[in-house]
Amino acid sequence: MQKERGMTKKAKKTILITGGNGFTGRHACRYFAGQGFHVISVVRSAGIENHDIQTEICELTNAEETSKLIQRVKPEYILHLAGQSNAGESWSQPISYMESNVMATLFLLEAIRIHAPSCKVVITGSILQYPLKESILPPHPYSLSKTLQIFASKSWANYFDLNIVIAKPTNLIGPGPSTGVCSILAKRVAEFEKTGKNDVLTNMDLQAKRVFLDVRDAIRAYHQLFLIGGQGKEYDVSFGTEATVGEAASILSSLAAVKFFVPEGVHEEKLSSLTRTGSKEFNCTSTIPLEQSLADTLDYFRNL
Repeated sequence: MQKERGMTKKAKKTILITGGNGFTGRHACRYFAGQGFHVISVVRSAGIENHDIQTEICELTNAEETSKLIQRVKPEYILHLAGQSNAGESWSQPISYMESNVMATLFLLEAIRIHAPSCKVVITGSILQYPLKESILPPHPYSLSKTLQIFASKSWANYFDLNIVIAKPTNLIGPGPSTGVCSILAKRVAEFEKTGKNDVLTNMDLQAKRVFLDVRDAIRAYHQLFLIGGQGKEYDVSFGTEATVGEAASILSSLAAVKFFVPEGVHEEKLSSLTRTGSKEFNCTSTIPLEQSLADTLDYFRNL
């Protein structure tokens, strides 16, 4: 893999990636290791091990554990991916979402303030975060937690002159243990191929429109933010492909070994109207087509 500019063997830096065992975290660890960084993957508990990457077990909702980790490691960069991200689940676990997304972030930033104030941090927010206005309330506890997470992060950047950058990714897709709608679809297609049980489109809103971005492209964008992101600024990472859930299902149908019917008049010729958008805030574009992302996702679930 060709390395991004700004990274050489002599200037090998340490990047700490929280949520290293998660969907985005696994891809991020591989990517930054390939770019020549010394990668430290922070996980909550022992799990999938990568012997090429240093792993640290730390409960980020524990302020003392987090502080000790940052004091010992003193990374030059931190990519904060850890947290909870299921909007539906947040209704039954609202306090857990506040702890994981808000308090864990504050404990991390406070540890950085004390032990590694020159560290550059990219916090991954969400396209579902809302502006803090009394007249506009976030629609669910997950959205509230991400809104507060980003407000707190920008405040810490301002209060304590910390180099914190905010990334707001859209719907990330691609191979790996994601719980997003495309992964749900791909998993059902893989199960349908094995069992013949066709419940692929159960409880799916096929007309819902999303901007889908391959997780591997998102990580390239995070790397760019480490290089050029402004302190305390927010950046939309939403330069993927706009499509409905039905259109994604139609692509998966064309890839499936056993065909299934996609209703609501979604046909292959409609796929030509899919539009790809570029970020207006920094120079990063999508390199992995939606079709390839979905094919890779389907192969991931086929091989489980």
